[in-house]
Amino acid sequence: MSATLTINLDSDVLHLAELEARSHHTTLPEVIAQQLRVMALNWQQSKAGKTPITDALRGAVKLPAHFDENDALTEALLNKHGSQD
Repeated sequence: MSATLTINLDSDVLHLAELEARSHHTTLPEVIAQQLRVMALNWQQSKAGKTPITDALRGAVKLPAHFDENDALTEALLNKHGSQD
Protein backbone atom coordinates (compact mmCIF):
# COMPACT_ATOMS: atom_id res chain seq x y z
CA MET A 1 0.00 0.00 0.00
CA SER A 2 1.24 3.46 -0.85
CA ALA A 3 0.24 6.86 0.48
CA THR A 4 1.12 10.42 -0.41
CA LEU A 5 2.82 12.74 2.05
CA THR A 6 3.46 16.42 1.47
CA ILE A 7 6.24 18.00 3.51
CA ASN A 8 7.87 21.40 3.62
CA LEU A 9 11.66 21.33 3.85
CA ASP A 10 14.27 23.98 4.22
CA SER A 11 15.97 24.42 0.84
CA ASP A 12 19.34 23.37 2.29
CA VAL A 13 17.86 20.14 3.67
CA LEU A 14 16.15 19.43 0.37
CA HIS A 15 19.39 20.00 -1.53
CA LEU A 16 21.29 17.62 0.77
CA ALA A 17 18.57 14.98 0.43
CA GLU A 18 18.70 15.28 -3.36
CA LEU A 19 22.49 14.85 -3.28
CA GLU A 20 22.05 11.78 -1.09
CA ALA A 21 19.55 10.30 -3.53
CA ARG A 22 21.84 10.91 -6.50
CA SER A 23 24.87 9.46 -4.73
CA HIS A 24 22.94 6.24 -4.05
CA HIS A 25 21.33 6.14 -7.51
CA THR A 26 17.83 6.31 -6.08
CA THR A 27 14.96 8.76 -5.82
CA LEU A 28 14.30 11.45 -3.24
CA PRO A 29 11.07 9.74 -2.07
CA GLU A 30 13.01 6.49 -1.52
CA VAL A 31 15.69 8.29 0.53
CA ILE A 32 13.01 9.86 2.71
CA ALA A 33 11.11 6.57 3.02
CA GLN A 34 14.30 4.77 4.08
CA GLN A 35 15.05 7.39 6.72
CA LEU A 36 11.52 7.10 8.07
CA ARG A 37 11.87 3.29 8.17
CA VAL A 38 15.08 3.59 10.19
CA MET A 39 13.54 6.11 12.58
CA ALA A 40 10.42 3.99 13.08
CA LEU A 41 12.46 0.83 13.70
CA ASN A 42 14.71 2.63 16.20
CA TRP A 43 11.66 4.01 17.99
CA GLN A 44 10.01 0.58 18.16
CA GLN A 45 13.19 -1.07 19.44
CA SER A 46 13.67 1.65 22.02
CA LYS A 47 10.08 1.27 23.27
CA ALA A 48 10.58 -2.50 23.45
CA GLY A 49 13.78 -2.04 25.45
CA LYS A 50 15.91 -3.28 22.56
CA THR A 51 18.73 -0.83 22.13
CA PRO A 52 21.67 -2.62 20.45
CA ILE A 53 24.28 0.06 21.07
CA THR A 54 23.53 0.52 24.75
CA ASP A 55 22.97 -3.22 25.18
CA ALA A 56 26.48 -3.79 23.84
CA LEU A 57 27.84 -1.40 26.47
CA ARG A 58 26.06 -3.02 29.41
CA GLY A 59 28.59 -4.52 31.77
CA ALA A 60 31.52 -2.74 30.11
CA VAL A 61 32.26 -0.88 33.35
CA LYS A 62 32.82 -2.87 36.51
CA LEU A 63 31.62 -1.02 39.62
CA PRO A 64 32.50 -1.83 43.22
CA ALA A 65 29.98 -4.02 45.04
CA HIS A 66 29.10 -1.19 47.44
CA PHE A 67 28.54 1.39 44.67
CA ASP A 68 25.41 3.51 45.26
CA GLU A 69 24.06 5.15 42.09
CA ASN A 70 22.04 7.76 44.01
CA ASP A 71 25.05 8.85 46.07
CA ALA A 72 27.20 9.06 42.93
CA LEU A 73 24.56 11.13 41.12
CA THR A 74 24.11 13.45 44.10
CA GLU A 75 27.86 13.95 44.39
CA ALA A 76 28.23 14.63 40.66
CA LEU A 77 25.39 17.18 40.71
CA LEU A 78 26.86 18.93 43.77
CA ASN A 79 30.27 19.07 42.10
CA LYS A 80 28.75 20.47 38.93
CA HIS A 81 26.30 22.96 40.42
CA GLY A 82 27.64 23.50 43.92
CA SER A 83 25.79 23.25 47.20
CA GLN A 84 22.37 24.90 47.49
CA ASP A 85 22.89 25.74 51.21
